[in-house]
Amino acid sequence: MDMARPRSFDPDDVLEIARQMFWQKGFQATSLDDITAASGVAKPSLYAAFGDKNALFLKVLDRYHDGILGWAERVLAQPGPTRDVIGQWLTGFIPYCSGEKGQRGCLSINSATDGSLDQVELRKSIERYNRRLEELLRTRLRTDRAQFRKGFDPDVTAHTIMVVHAGLLALAHQRPDSKQVKAVIDQVMSLLA
Repeated sequence: MDMARPRSFDPDDVLEIARQMFWQKGFQATSLDDITAASGVAKPSLYAAFGDKNALFLKVLDRYHDGILGWAERVLAQPGPTRDVIGQWLTGFIPYCSGEKGQRGCLSINSATDGSLDQVELRKSIERYNRRLEELLRTRLRTDRAQFRKGFDPDVTAHTIMVVHAGLLALAHQRPDSKQVKAVIDQVMSLLA
């Protein structure tokens, strides 16, 4: 009987290396040869484990989205006033929207703007992520609707927060000062009155 050889690498390690490469160079500029060189995993093994470059990138992107969504779920489910919880969630992004750490921007937004979005599966992944994140915000705002002023619209507010969040991450490449990012977040927080 022919037995399959066990993998001699950790797929999570390779996905992390691939994420860093895609994030630094972009999808278009990153080749499987780059990932092979950085990970030490032969190209046939990459294909066997992940498929082609598109399939590998989708796994990387979905994993990236899952990490952000998991963190958002934990933060937005915390007890306390919704305004404070959403403020905590937004301020958690300040390091990723400013200075040295922010200069890479957001892997999802970078992917949407580097010409890769013509791929149907990539577009679906980003749309699923954005929809899920907005739904987390909307659910929290609807649940605690009574905490806000009369006429407060949780759906429009959730969408507005998403637009500002995406804008901050898109502008992160310009390495704004963290005080500027915080000032924008403070403006958004004024919607939660």
